[in-house]
Amino acid sequence: MLSRVANSLYWMSRNVERAENNARILDVQLLQMIEASDEELIRDSDWKLIYEICASTETMKQIKSLPSYQEDQLVHYLAMEEANSNSVASCVKIVRENARISRDHIPDDYWEAWNGCYLILMEIDQKSCTVKEMRKFLEQVKLTSLITQGIVESAMSRGVSYQIIKIGKWLERAEKTARILNVVCERTRERVVEAQSEDYYYWLAALRMTNGYNAYLKMNPPQMNPKKVLAFLIANPNFPRSIRYCLTHVRKAIDELEGGKISHYSWELYAKLDQLQEEFEEISIDELNSDEIMDFLNDFQNGCNEVGEVFSKTYYLSDSETNPMEFSQSQSMGTKGITSMKYKVEHTNIFEYETIVDQSMNSIRLKPRTDECQRLLSYRAEITPASLTKEHIDIWGNHVETFFIAEHHQHLEVKTTSIVSIQKSPFIHRIDYSPEMNAIFHSQLFREHYLAFLSNTAYTYLTIDHMKQIDRELGIMKNPVQYAIDVMEYIHQHFTYDGESTTVDTKAEESFDLRKGVCQDITHVMLGILRSKYIPARYVSGYLYVGENSALVGDAASHAWVEVMVPGIGWVGLDPTNNVEALENHIRVGVGRDYNDVSPVQGVYRGGSQSLDVKVSVSLMDQ
Repeated sequence: MLSRVANSLYWMSRNVERAENNARILDVQLLQMIEASDEELIRDSDWKLIYEICASTETMKQIKSLPSYQEDQLVHYLAMEEANSNSVASCVKIVRENARISRDHIPDDYWEAWNGCYLILMEIDQKSCTVKEMRKFLEQVKLTSLITQGIVESAMSRGVSYQIIKIGKWLERAEKTARILNVVCERTRERVVEAQSEDYYYWLAALRMTNGYNAYLKMNPPQMNPKKVLAFLIANPNFPRSIRYCLTHVRKAIDELEGGKISHYSWELYAKLDQLQEEFEEISIDELNSDEIMDFLNDFQNGCNEVGEVFSKTYYLSDSETNPMEFSQSQSMGTKGITSMKYKVEHTNIFEYETIVDQSMNSIRLKPRTDECQRLLSYRAEITPASLTKEHIDIWGNHVETFFIAEHHQHLEVKTTSIVSIQKSPFIHRIDYSPEMNAIFHSQLFREHYLAFLSNTAYTYLTIDHMKQIDRELGIMKNPVQYAIDVMEYIHQHFTYDGESTTVDTKAEESFDLRKGVCQDITHVMLGILRSKYIPARYVSGYLYVGENSALVGDAASHAWVEVMVPGIGWVGLDPTNNVEALENHIRVGVGRDYNDVSPVQGVYRGGSQSLDVKVSVSLMDQ
């Protein structure tokens, strides 16, 4: 599985758990507001507890200091606030986006359930909704979470996707349980000092927040013994929200991923899990005082964050560079790198023939691709004179439509309209090129598998003198990932974008000498350099969205850029024309060895010469 897909599944799962946890915590607070006898004192103390659990204490102070402060504002911030990346509404949006991106790896029912929850959210006026409406939405989130957990267990095969989802779920749940207990321990200690007596109010809240109240009562007498509550939520091996249970299942899922073997790249992850499990074996809740319990919970929270960091690093997920302390404070990494854009693309090719054409046979490659980063939502091709098309997939995985026009014509128009959703997937600048990746890169199997993208073609060939010049400028290639970035930057600095200097038949040799050309020529030059260094690279044809005040160029017609194969990561796009990664502004249509493999329109006809007018429009749509 590509790390991009794993990243989406992992953060989808973590945010499902986060959405349910936060919805449950807030719902418990709303219930306790109704039950509280001493309204002002209890409510103020309760909100402090809730906001500490959600790592938003300073925000609570800011809200309460507002001249127009009302208690509903506290509820709104945790439930619906768009600026709060950990609000229940924000988590639902992240879940839905990640589920959309990874739809090919999850059951359809899972996607439909969260998409339905998202649509309910969209019907709510998030800025002015009432507490009643918010509570109804919280109930929907909890129900959707429970339903989709059942869907995962009953409808997913126990493959990589399933294990990634489970790891995200158990890590998030363990961390949240530890945080709840940590804050409750601190609050109850303060109350004991103030009142000089035990306070069981918060222990009841802790059980409700972890959905463990009923399960606890079935195992213990109907009284809130703090040590028994702690033992139940920390060390019980059978309750699915206890810290021990979550940690055990994280280990089991990783064992499934790795086939039970500890390898050179996963040993650090196993070592961290073993360390946490050893701490559990050594601890006895009954023998610890409140300070020691808080120290243990603090250490465990940090340990959970470290496991998440090591897991992300091991499998090249997007949070591998984030400080674990930042995570414990903000818990917002699920939004990092998760950006999607929706575009409408209209591409029109108009052929005018000098004389009447007897008949023509044509093929077009204008249908955008669907993959882990891009999803084609709709597509329509309109041909004048009218003709039926027949579609097939070529050797490179591109959609090819062929059509035959038997009648006489002097004008041919091909117009396609596509709606595409793109996920932002920035990875290449963050990749830590490991010894394992290097070993794969230099392996015979790797080169044989990508041989088609290692051999230069007539379009991409560069002479020995050209490569000597590159070597003088860039030096010896040691890290293919960094080298690809350096080549992109070098070409951008030394080549000029010029639509008048070359033609569709210009080769890389000529473009290199001219130091100018269009995106097609610049891409061919970069391909020639990378392939000469045995770096698998392919030509990508598509479209570029250029918004207002953008420095990007290449949107007048089809755009072209390079994709590099990075071991363990997959194909990563680099745009040498603009010196940027191919992210959410780049819409992929076709891939191949060079332009000839992905030419948008090809055909043969009987008649005189022709002229071609191309019009491309790429517009940003509302989500």
